[in-house]
Amino acid sequence: MFLPAAMGAGNDNAQAQRREQLGLHGHAEPNFFNEIYKMSKSRTIQIITNPTSGRGRGSRTAAAVASILRARSRSVDVFATKQTGDAHQVTLDVSAIGDPPACVVACGGDGTIQEVAHALATRKTSLGDRCPALGLAPAGRCNDFARALGVGKDPATIADILTTGSPTALDLGLVNGRHFCTVATVGVDAEISRYVDTMRMPLTGTLAYLYGAMCVLARYKPLTLHLRGDFDEIRRPIFLASSANTSSYGGAIRIAPDASPTDGFLDICVVDAVHPFRVPRLVGAILRGKHTRKPEVHILRTRQLHIDATETLAIWADGERVAETPATLSAAPQAIRVILPSS
Repeated sequence: MFLPAAMGAGNDNAQAQRREQLGLHGHAEPNFFNEIYKMSKSRTIQIITNPTSGRGRGSRTAAAVASILRARSRSVDVFATKQTGDAHQVTLDVSAIGDPPACVVACGGDGTIQEVAHALATRKTSLGDRCPALGLAPAGRCNDFARALGVGKDPATIADILTTGSPTALDLGLVNGRHFCTVATVGVDAEISRYVDTMRMPLTGTLAYLYGAMCVLARYKPLTLHLRGDFDEIRRPIFLASSANTSSYGGAIRIAPDASPTDGFLDICVVDAVHPFRVPRLVGAILRGKHTRKPEVHILRTRQLHIDATETLAIWADGERVAETPATLSAAPQAIRVILPSS
């Protein structure tokens, strides 16, 4: 049903297969930059953790990874965020010093990773090759970006990747000037994301999305959206419109199965408004990744997308509210370097 996450040393084949599916082979930085990263043992690895991610998993993962790295004679700093925006600001600060870290590790959920990625992509325009790479230590509710790249939750495996992995140039998405990593969405799935973000139920991944969908669908009414992109334009009632840099959101729900963070495009999944009686079956198809052949589903590709609506709507990405309509989204090719398992 869903793509597996690489969860440890025994999953090397799964990691390699996932990287092959994404077209990541051949996209690692040239050997010169690989060697700079691997030889920079004197440079600090900065871990930024959200201690509340995953009901405390963020703190535990950060402590375990830091301990392993220090046992390997690596210099490690750990910063625990206290509020939204801290990860972004700390990343900006540490990457602006004279000798910036070799990498900044985002330890938390997709929201924490987004904050760090946005800051690094912003700094990359001025720092160039001196900009730290992004390291991933997934510890949140859904972990869709790390899953898409074959990075699992095991602290030892994470430490291995950080010390022996390759900096790989990847695309990000951009919405109204803010970078995102996975999928930006408007419509019913944005409402579900909002509900999941605020609910108190101890659920994670797809189970959390399913619970949120059941609560939201009973009262959701589609609005008319106006979409403009390389595909021309669409103006009609829309159930959801998702702009994908990677294929999945909501804990491995493959909304845009062919989306890749290496092709310079956003994959757009547009689902037309349907009769309420058809909604449960349609949502079931989406959850199973079987929706792309439905007549009300349209998969489009574009470098840029403009979205407007009959009323102001929230846009969610990486589990966070990032913008509202009207909005312009675009692909940001090779916006960031991410430390991935060496092929």
